[in-house]
Amino acid sequence: MRPAAFHIPAAWDGQTLANDRSWSLELGATHREELADALRAFKTWTAERGLTAQWLHGHMLPRPENFPLPTLGPLLRQAQSDLEERYGLVRLRGVPVAGWTPKDLHLLHGGLCAHVGTPRPQTVFGELVQELRDVGQAPLRERRGSKHNRALALHNDPCDVVSFLCVQPALAGGTGVFASSVAVHNALLASAPRHVATLYRDFMHAYQDYLFVRSGANDEWLPSRPYYPMPTFSVEQGKFACKYSRFYVDEAQELAGVPALTDAQREALQAFEAECAEPRWQLALPYEPGDLMLINNYVCLHARTAFTDDEHDPRWRRHLLRIWLSVPNSRRLAPQWQQQLFFQRVAAGALRGGVPMREPSYA
Repeated sequence: MRPAAFHIPAAWDGQTLANDRSWSLELGATHREELADALRAFKTWTAERGLTAQWLHGHMLPRPENFPLPTLGPLLRQAQSDLEERYGLVRLRGVPVAGWTPKDLHLLHGGLCAHVGTPRPQTVFGELVQELRDVGQAPLRERRGSKHNRALALHNDPCDVVSFLCVQPALAGGTGVFASSVAVHNALLASAPRHVATLYRDFMHAYQDYLFVRSGANDEWLPSRPYYPMPTFSVEQGKFACKYSRFYVDEAQELAGVPALTDAQREALQAFEAECAEPRWQLALPYEPGDLMLINNYVCLHARTAFTDDEHDPRWRRHLLRIWLSVPNSRRLAPQWQQQLFFQRVAAGALRGGVPMREPSYA
């Protein structure tokens, strides 16, 4: 195919989102009361069906029918539409996070997300909510970005939409950084089209080691090899999609059977990262308690700056919650996406993303 620019709202620069705040919504007192009522309704619903243990053990989150949000629900459904049709980035401010138990926070976050999409497992053990805290993994070679305090470069996650809820920011740092992969694509196409052509071809990516942990519930979905091919850019039915994480491209270079990056591939990756680093494409947002960020991974990249926690005061230790979502209004993906474990279904609106497992069924 001949690459072409995409003149769509998702091709934004940082100044556009600084000037137009329609992507950022503030919850009011009525919304917060509604969330508390919905949490009580969900607990009653599960208790009546003998399902309390399911959410206590982290294997069940609310659904729209058991987490009713009469006034907030329509706003979340509009956010679902905006994520696909507009900027690919939505922020909700003022989510109540103080005074709840850890499990209640999981349920509140999950209940909000239920009105946007379906949560997807983030580990082979079926965890639907990940705690993003520094637990000392920074020195490890095999580390998850959710478990250390180092900076994370711009990347996207293996799902349609990722949601971050800030419970507590760090003492210093930990700022969220966002950029439109569509805008970066367009800029690079104008300045160095040969690199864009390369980025439409496959690069080898490493899977993380945690995927190969046998849980007894995931054996049939274990990957046959620790790497997979995937282009950075793809287009299907006129819809753009980006898949990017340099960390896993570099990790794949250490694996047996993976060919060395060509000069053209290295130059294309360097050009992509240099364009991403241009300040005009970046939107830096310090997290505050109660901020919830929803990100369409196909058109928006996210990153964070390094952070420092207070060793003595738990009030200043960074704590975010993350949920991966499959959304019913998602775009169709190019066939190349099926080369990776996370996206075996590419049809528009398909249930996909996250770690493949048996789908739970609750009466």
